Amino acid sequence: MDRKVMSELKKAIDDLLSKNRIDDAVPMMKQAANWGDLESQRQLMDIYLHEKYGYVYDPKLGYAYARLCAMNEDPEGMYELAKLNRDGLGCTKNEEQAFYFMKKASLCEYAFAYDELEMMLFSGKGTEKNLEQAQYWNLKALEQLGKTPTIEKHKRMIEMALEKAKK
Repeated sequence: MDRKVMSELKKAIDDLLSKNRIDDAVPMMKQAANWGDLESQRQLMDIYLHEKYGYVYDPKLGYAYARLCAMNEDPEGMYELAKLNRDGLGCTKNEEQAFYFMKKASLCEYAFAYDELEMMLFSGKGTEKNLEQAQYWNLKALEQLGKTPTIEKHKRMIEMALEKAKK
């Protein structure tokens, strides 16, 4: 895509967004996203998955833009795509693909993916059960996200499972 054309398109999108003309900006965002613009892909993912700008939740469109983001090596897109595949939202449920993208997001140091990945490893969803790897990602989650009740609970669950496995 010609840089000048993309630059002009993005300027027009920004102008429309600044004037709160979201409905006019979205078709232009879609065009920019289809031309490979990661920023537009991420905005559309947020619009359809997180109801940004008041748009209605649409997991099918959210899946399409999360997939584009993931293909462009965006860790947040990988994380969102993993969750959609895990839950079968906007797509057919696919735990193996969910694990693949959750692991990729984690390896790209997307901290919100750590706890999700740890629980997939703990329960063997989409992959072989691996308590040692689950514990590793739990520690990463604790380091990056702090001691939340959920992460602490998962830590205790993993420790208990490791103890039981030693017996």
